[in-house]
Amino acid sequence: MNRALIVKTSSLGDIIHSFPVVSYLAHKFPECPIDWLVEEPFAELVESHPLIDRAIKVNTKHWRRSPLSKQTFREFRTFRSSLRENDYDLIVDLQGNIKSGLLSRAAKGKIRLGFGLKTAAERPNILFTNRRLNPPPGFNIRDDYLNLVKRYFNDDEPFADSGIVLNSAASPQNFIKPDRPNYLVCPGSRWINKQLPAKTLAEFLVKIQESTGCHLLFSWGSEQEKELAQNAAPAGSAIIPRLSLPELQNLMAQVDLVIAMDSLPLHLAGTTNTPTYSLFGPSSAQKYRPIGARHRSFQGPCPYNVSFEKRCPKLRSCQTGACIREVTAGKIFADFKSFTF
Repeated sequence: MNRALIVKTSSLGDIIHSFPVVSYLAHKFPECPIDWLVEEPFAELVESHPLIDRAIKVNTKHWRRSPLSKQTFREFRTFRSSLRENDYDLIVDLQGNIKSGLLSRAAKGKIRLGFGLKTAAERPNILFTNRRLNPPPGFNIRDDYLNLVKRYFNDDEPFADSGIVLNSAASPQNFIKPDRPNYLVCPGSRWINKQLPAKTLAEFLVKIQESTGCHLLFSWGSEQEKELAQNAAPAGSAIIPRLSLPELQNLMAQVDLVIAMDSLPLHLAGTTNTPTYSLFGPSSAQKYRPIGARHRSFQGPCPYNVSFEKRCPKLRSCQTGACIREVTAGKIFADFKSFTF
């Protein structure tokens, strides 16, 4: 294979879940350049991937504001011309919606691989692909993406992603204390129903601190997360400055453990060889936590007996978030102690 294109335009977490596909293709075809089509706001993450040859940026949100304007047509022609500079042996649409189908169709290539009717995010996507496969149910989201490509190549051999180090323009900052274990805590999440209350998190972390003598570092990505970190940090902890995603990933590779909610930082930590302990409530740990024995998770129980394969249908509307917000620090710590990292 001479060149491949991955179409996964958003969002940050979903892009990270697709990284094992890059590792697999690079392993199977060491000399094959791999390009990635991505929405401009998320391009930094793709550009920092050491195995990506070229990040092709697109800004469909800008186009949607004035889809019939002459300016939009000019910009699309310029984008399409840039996209078609290469003739791809394989185009893999990992997004599975109408937008990604249209973008995949704009690229030059014979094989457009995508999800089948049962698993495509939006069914009309199948109109833009000519090889379609349905990953089997019940697997981790990373396996879903990887399975699509492996099945296309009729490859039944096990493949384990060995982790990567993202390229970072900034010099690494030294937040590590060499005389004790260093645990990085990422307390925030996009949805409040996915994160522990500050009081519960603080109690849990004090128990960890007392039992391990660890040094706790807190990472944050927004002012709300910074405030949560400040309220939850036990004495002696360090709240580090806000880092870019490549910088944060580089730091994650240096610490002994990452503790996180079901969130972007957890998925980023999964690209390293560092163990993780994660907390899940209205989404499935089996589906979304990083893969491997070094990654452990706590699944908060739903008091309303709502079952789901991926995410709780009431993730955004549940008034209590009881599956994660009413669990006790003692219960989480008892679960944490049962694992060896």
